[in-house]
Amino acid sequence: MSFNDEMVKIAEEWQEQEGASAIDVEAAVDYALTNKLYQRQPPTQRELCLRDMRRALQQAKFTDAQGNEVRAKHALRTFVGEQLDLPIIVYVDPRTAKPDPMYEAFKQSLDAIKNDVRRHAIEKRSYDLNNIYNATLPLFDYNFNQVAEDAMMTGEYDDTYESDDLPDPKTSKKK
Repeated sequence: MSFNDEMVKIAEEWQEQEGASAIDVEAAVDYALTNKLYQRQPPTQRELCLRDMRRALQQAKFTDAQGNEVRAKHALRTFVGEQLDLPIIVYVDPRTAKPDPMYEAFKQSLDAIKNDVRRHAIEKRSYDLNNIYNATLPLFDYNFNQVAEDAMMTGEYDDTYESDDLPDPKTSKKK
């Protein structure tokens, strides 16, 4: 059983025990720790630094000449060797990046969005075909051209970064 499968199993055990219709992650985590079902070692200093630096690079912004607040660093994944190897991720700055790597970073980002849309469409269809209520949810509009046009006109978008990682040690509260 994979690590992810074990985590899902623990969450579902909590859900069944509580008779809950949805999984409250914080409550399921408390259940796992109380019952010693989670024995993973804490991250190393290097792993914490990698996570924190990636988060900071993803959140870094600047104001462009048009007054838009935009990302200052864009992830660019490159593979060395076999495609099964983990990618090397570098961050490029649109203020100084050459066109080819910047294009590739934007292309990779768009490909990820397209994959999210594919996943969404398949999962929505699966729900419609298999839910116990015999319900069919309303269709979703996957044409994002108007959304992009509106954003280019207003310069506004929500770039809230919500991470499932540990909280920032400077802002976390002791319980």
